[in-house]
Amino acid sequence: MRGIKNIYVVGRKNPDLDSVVSSIAYAELKNTIDRETNYVAAVCGMIDSTTQKLFGHMNIPFPKYISDLSLRVEDVMTPNTIVVNKNDPVTEIFKLMLRNDLMVVPVVDDDERFVGYFGMIDIARKSISSVMPDIFRKIKTSISVIKKAVNGEVIVKIDEDETKPFVATTMMGVMDSEYLFEIIDRVDPESAIIVVGNRRDLQKAAIELGVKCIILSYGCDLDEELKGLAEDRGVFVIKSEYDAFATVGLIEWGIPVDNVCEKSTTVVSPSDLINEIKEKVYHSSNRAVAVVDKNNRVKGIITRTDIIKYDKRNVILIDHSSSANAPDGIFECNVLEIIDHHRLGDIQTGYRTRYRIEPWGSTSAIVVDEFVKHKVKPSKTTSMLLAAGIIVNTEFLSNSKVTEYDREALQWLCSLWDIDIDEFTEEIKGVLNF
Repeated sequence: MRGIKNIYVVGRKNPDLDSVVSSIAYAELKNTIDRETNYVAAVCGMIDSTTQKLFGHMNIPFPKYISDLSLRVEDVMTPNTIVVNKNDPVTEIFKLMLRNDLMVVPVVDDDERFVGYFGMIDIARKSISSVMPDIFRKIKTSISVIKKAVNGEVIVKIDEDETKPFVATTMMGVMDSEYLFEIIDRVDPESAIIVVGNRRDLQKAAIELGVKCIILSYGCDLDEELKGLAEDRGVFVIKSEYDAFATVGLIEWGIPVDNVCEKSTTVVSPSDLINEIKEKVYHSSNRAVAVVDKNNRVKGIITRTDIIKYDKRNVILIDHSSSANAPDGIFECNVLEIIDHHRLGDIQTGYRTRYRIEPWGSTSAIVVDEFVKHKVKPSKTTSMLLAAGIIVNTEFLSNSKVTEYDREALQWLCSLWDIDIDEFTEEIKGVLNF
């Protein structure tokens, strides 16, 4: 089941070194023991100079910056959604939607830029128009589109661009030739498409009238005399294996989707806050809105169901448990865990939150203990970061700040990678100019 893709592991506002490295390390641990979820270390404020110096010295990138934990479009949208080209025939798109259980698809132009939507509402609208009691069917199409729609074969080809669009009037040849003349006389013959079977009289009458195209249903053929006449009069002739009724339907439904889709400029950006785009999605005709980048290219789609189903972000708070230090939007989140070495703060989660509050000298040491309990070896980079977090937050292991738990955590980390604690401490002092 698709869900919110990221769980942020985030420290306090304007975090210190202990907060930043603890977030990075705990995200690594969670990703190791929970392969089905993506945990992302994040910071939500200005990083202090100590952290900047050490990260620069160790050539380590800073975690993701996020100013607001409120849900954004990118958290719940369906990425890499199926899109269709505006020139694709409706019949093929309908099959695509059925195969993939889609209610709506974004439509793009030849440059892959968004132009509109095609959904089940448009299909219903087109279906109703198809059964209205009009004698003639007017559609914008082309010979190449018609041929593809009816899976047909052009048996009389005219020296004319088959891809050139025109507004066609479609009809079935179910009358006598005399009445056919009367009907064709009411429209422009050069835009008329007539579907006939093996009625030679109707075939000849249509050719003599100079219709745009004749579609032969049931796989019927044209004799050589009429083929020659069709070439002389500039009439395309296409053979279809389908019956007359199916052929007319395929012609009408085989038109480019651009003719029937909903043209729209209603889109959202991946970074938009869900609370700010809810009404736009709810009031869209298909209850879905395309997610586009700055070049108007589709990156995904967001539906009303997405907004209802995924209404809160899951987060883990590191190195604090007070609302004063929490990122904006924290009260719109499910707080899964709180890990801190300070006193228990005032955050009321209303969720089954796991708390671990220890009176130790650093949160880094608590995170190290989590690695130990889960029997997971942190990477060398993470081990060095955690060691630095313990050393700096306890003011270089001063007796008034450090606890035996901090010392044990530091010793365990350094033993994993043969790091000399005294040398590493002096290296940190040099970087920080102590």
